[in-house]
Amino acid sequence: MSDKEKILVADNDKFNLTLMREMCESAGYQVAVAHDGIQTLRLVTAEKPDLLLLDVMMEGKNGFEVCSELRGQTETKDLPIIIITALDDLDSKMRGIEHGADDYITKPFRLFEVQRRIRTALDTCRYRRQLAEAQEKLQKIGDLDTPGRIGGFRQLRSGLDYEFKRAQRYQRPLSCALFHFPHYEEVLSQKGQKEAAAVISSVVIALQETLRSVDRVYRIGTDQFIVLMPETTEAGARKALDRIHGAFGEPAKASVDTIVSQAALVAFPHPTIKTAQDMLWSLNLLLKENADETEQWLITQDPATS
Repeated sequence: MSDKEKILVADNDKFNLTLMREMCESAGYQVAVAHDGIQTLRLVTAEKPDLLLLDVMMEGKNGFEVCSELRGQTETKDLPIIIITALDDLDSKMRGIEHGADDYITKPFRLFEVQRRIRTALDTCRYRRQLAEAQEKLQKIGDLDTPGRIGGFRQLRSGLDYEFKRAQRYQRPLSCALFHFPHYEEVLSQKGQKEAAAVISSVVIALQETLRSVDRVYRIGTDQFIVLMPETTEAGARKALDRIHGAFGEPAKASVDTIVSQAALVAFPHPTIKTAQDMLWSLNLLLKENADETEQWLITQDPATS
């Protein structure tokens, strides 16, 4: 039996399927392929892959439906799933979070980026298993949801659900902010990976050093972060965003000349916010409605009145 990790690539486009297969094989993985959602579910059971690269637009069952079904089964609830789509918008990311995806890749693919995300997802899954074996009560990877660290898709889902239910039960305030860095892709294409990484590094440093220990930071894309602020009213969250904005411009925290950013903010309790998912969709709506604005900071509590 081979010791190579196995990846199942699911895509109904033959060209993309071949491309993804070659990219995975060149990185040393075993690869199985599926052409639609029904076949994907069958092959997950038959092949028992270590990771699933899952296209959204498939026949039979789409990628979100497949992801949701796998998360509902005991045998596959922890299978690393990376959603792949040409829809480079926040709607797809939010749906991916909602259905339990671990990460998100958009077309066209970058070889380095795809291989890095695959490796991260596999290592994360392995680390989770090791910790679970060593300490049964420890469920999260190295406690990624603790202060000072950056969580991802799945940590956002569990962290937001927990904090929203707590705020709802005790009628306490909860604020959630979305940070978008619209020039990231431009920096990446014009100045390269090193300069783009410097932008993100500066962002992470500013967020970690400016936020409180109870706040949580989650990266949901190459150029987007969500900050969860428990026990924080809209007014308090606005002040926090002002501090973060100032930190982006401090030479001690910034390894690049400027960091152009946009931010959207929603706060609970609020009449339009009934669930944790409502907070994410409201942030999404705010960003879409203000995508062409020139201001660096787009802050409002309620998209319905903005």
